[in-house]
Order: sequence, then structure tokens, then C-alpha cells
Amino acid sequence: MNAELPLLYTNEVSPEFLFNLDKSPFTEQQLAGFNEQTIAIVNDSQAYAKAHPPIAIYRVAAQGSQTRNGGVIQHGTAPVEFTLDNGQQVRAAQKGDYVVYADGSKAHIVTASGEGNSHLALVGSVLSNGDEIINTFLAGILFIDRKGVQRPEDFLPPVG
Repeated sequence: MNAELPLLYTNEVSPEFLFNLDKSPFTEQQLAGFNEQTIAIVNDSQAYAKAHPPIAIYRVAAQGSQTRNGGVIQHGTAPVEFTLDNGQQVRAAQKGDYVVYADGSKAHIVTASGEGNSHLALVGSVLSNGDEIINTFLAGILFIDRKGVQRPEDFLPPVG
């Protein structure tokens, strides 16, 4: 029996995908049952989302993520593990983890999501050899870049 291979995801998404990130998870019926304090929180959240719409996403990299030059993250060391749709367990990668290439060479991840985000590796993270992580198996684990909101200085900082 062949195990189904998990899908690979990039940071490239449609404008419709970005628009739907801020779609309210609550129905009108659910909202009607909320107390005033909860309604205020929901309204504040919606106002923030409207003022700062999503402009990009950054997906979290994990075991199996690939690089532009053919490297693969063999072992993630972040204390976070995910179960893929096919039942496979993968651990998130973080700054300092290694990518292994077909020739056996290695490079470590040097840019990530920053200290405030546990230095999780991302699609877009740069490696010590200048390579870059280009995909991940994790579809819904992502960071949202919003218009008018500055990212932390250590979130995928420029290398050079």
C-alpha cells in the first residue's frame, strides 16, 4: 500500500486567500448570543483587520521542507509537532537547524520568525550558504504580514 505524499505549500497565495484570512468565523446567530464585552473584542478585531489588511503570509517550515538548491530539512528541533493530513508527524524547524543536500553537505538556518516567535523557521528563511527554504508541508501554520504593521527587526532580517 502506498502512503499518500503530503502536499507542499509556498508563501505564494492569491488576493482572495489573503482577503479570506480576516473573514469572521462567527455567524450572525453566534454573534447575537455574545455578551457586550465579547462583542467589543470581536468589533475591535474586525476594525484592526480592516485598517491593516493582510498583504503576505509566511508559512512555518518543518521536517521535509525543501530549499531552492535541493536541500531538505531532515530533523526539526522546535518543541512543536504537527500531524499532517496523511497521519505523518513532523516537527517544526527553527533557527540553527540544518538542511541536508544530496551530496551530504549541510547548511544551517540563519533567519527565522524572531525571538518573540520562538525562532521558528519559515518558508523564506535563509541558510548559512545563501540558499532559501521554499516550501513546507504545513498549510495552515502561518504568520500574516499586514499593511501598516511593522514586523519585528529579527523577523526574517536581511542577510548580508
